[in-house]
Amino acid sequence: MRARHARRGEGVIPRSWKLQPMELNRALDLLLAEASPVPAERAPVREATGRVAAEDVAARAPVPHFSRAAMDGYVCHDDDLRDASAERPVLLRVSGAVRMGGPPGPGPARGEAWSITTGGPMPARGDRVLPIEAVRPQGAAIRVDHAPAGRRHIAEPGEDIRSGALLVASGTVITPETAAALAAAGVQAVAVRRRLRVGVVATGTELEEAGPDAAVLAPGRVINSNSIALCGALAGLGCDVLYRGVVPDDPDALRAALAGALARDDVVVSTGGVSVGRYDAVHRTWLDLGARRIVGRVDLKPGGPFFAARLDDRWALGLSGTPVACFAAYHLLGRPAVLRLAGRRDAVRPVRMVTLTTPVPRAADRQRALWGKVRESADGEPEIAILDGSRAGNYAAILDANALALLAPGTPPLPAASRVPALLLDRPETANTLAVPRSEPAPLVIGVVGESGSGKTAVLSGVLRRLRAWGITAAAVKHAAHGFAADRPGSDSARLWDAGPGLVAVVGPEETMLRIDGAIGGPDRAVRLVTDLCRSARGAPPDCVFLEGFADPDRPAVQVGAAKPGAGAREVWASVPAVAGLDPGGLAGEVERVAGIVRARLGRTP
Repeated sequence: MRARHARRGEGVIPRSWKLQPMELNRALDLLLAEASPVPAERAPVREATGRVAAEDVAARAPVPHFSRAAMDGYVCHDDDLRDASAERPVLLRVSGAVRMGGPPGPGPARGEAWSITTGGPMPARGDRVLPIEAVRPQGAAIRVDHAPAGRRHIAEPGEDIRSGALLVASGTVITPETAAALAAAGVQAVAVRRRLRVGVVATGTELEEAGPDAAVLAPGRVINSNSIALCGALAGLGCDVLYRGVVPDDPDALRAALAGALARDDVVVSTGGVSVGRYDAVHRTWLDLGARRIVGRVDLKPGGPFFAARLDDRWALGLSGTPVACFAAYHLLGRPAVLRLAGRRDAVRPVRMVTLTTPVPRAADRQRALWGKVRESADGEPEIAILDGSRAGNYAAILDANALALLAPGTPPLPAASRVPALLLDRPETANTLAVPRSEPAPLVIGVVGESGSGKTAVLSGVLRRLRAWGITAAAVKHAAHGFAADRPGSDSARLWDAGPGLVAVVGPEETMLRIDGAIGGPDRAVRLVTDLCRSARGAPPDCVFLEGFADPDRPAVQVGAAKPGAGAREVWASVPAVAGLDPGGLAGEVERVAGIVRARLGRTP
């Protein structure tokens, strides 16, 4: 970690170098466009596991390259078995055997069988392998009571790998299974990228190397923990990592350390010293050494302090000294750059829309990256809990993170059930651009409650018309406790429904009706259903969803008339008299008032 307090001393760096923050997508595009893979070298297949292939490699020979038995059993002739039955069993004399590793031999004559094990080469004679369980030993012969059918249990040449089949693509990591397939298919050596040499430097006069007891540190001293995580992460990518220690905030010491790293390292990754403080000198030092800046400060929180530069074929990557910012910038920018330099074809992990289980109470004034835990809900849909560190601390909270929720500038506060894009940190890279859709705020959900006959539907229909006139999209869900008539008896759609498919959709030129068999399972699932349908049909969820007649005390409501007997307490945004006691003008006024309350709650201005 890096302390945030100011330090006094010599060697203050002027602040004229500061740049306007760059958009995250633009920064990543620049990094990947500039990064060229390290040179290739030949490696024996036995030593290629974990290396990045520098060329496409195809099978040089089929696997197997000979016909072989697919099961333990007996080689025999189909024609000898064609008429076998329980009443007329066939006896075959066992006259030989196929030995593993030896020549296949001539094979059985007609009326004979040879024993064979799985993988044994098929002899010159014989066109079927009878599995052991399909025969009965009888002295020096085997007895067959049924004519065999189906597979002959012979693996033909190329059944596992065909000659010329692509086994590894350039830019992909050679797995143990791939290395085995290459060897089996006659490939002895493969072109791979040289291991990327990465040096890791921690900057900061306040840093101490990890010791047995952090509690004995003097005030103002900080354990150097970022470099431990980065060294482990980079080694996990297959890099040749060298930890170069802690460098104090001294221009001469920093210059010497960074210049010295250039003798060996393809990439020098540093932590700390890239923000706007008086002693943040990493970027200035690299520029003084002749490096060409590619990316400076990034419009990202956390992780905005960042620096990337090239010095001929050497690279400098500077990350923040604050852990949550350091690791966010590493996953979003540093890791993709390192992967591209290492020769990987794909450098960016997938982004997926996930549902918030926890609210995000603050609007995003810049690109935000929020640490989160993604898992599947009970319905099998991905959901994310934002890890805010309120209990364990900011650093401890991210230890369970497997995603970064990415909120674009201008994203409003988001309630739970909103959908946000998340970079999945536990998935392999699949792309080379960071395509981040905008978040989808969950619709405002409002109940419409009251006794039967109070006029809930009359009020709600008026409110819906008013909201539509204001450009506010809405959906309505009505609770029909005693069932309902969904269609006209005898219509084509009713006849389809009566046939029992469980779901019927009637699609017209201007509207669509969907009828589903069975209960949805409560208001929450009803809201999710109509939200997903709106998203699919219109490309976006509704701004609000009204639940008429549901007993749902957890949501605010519009009360029409008297409360239903036995109804629990709930937040009431507006109370409307029973419609029967209102004249048309009075009803119109109440509708306007309720619609105005909903519009205000949505943050829409008149």
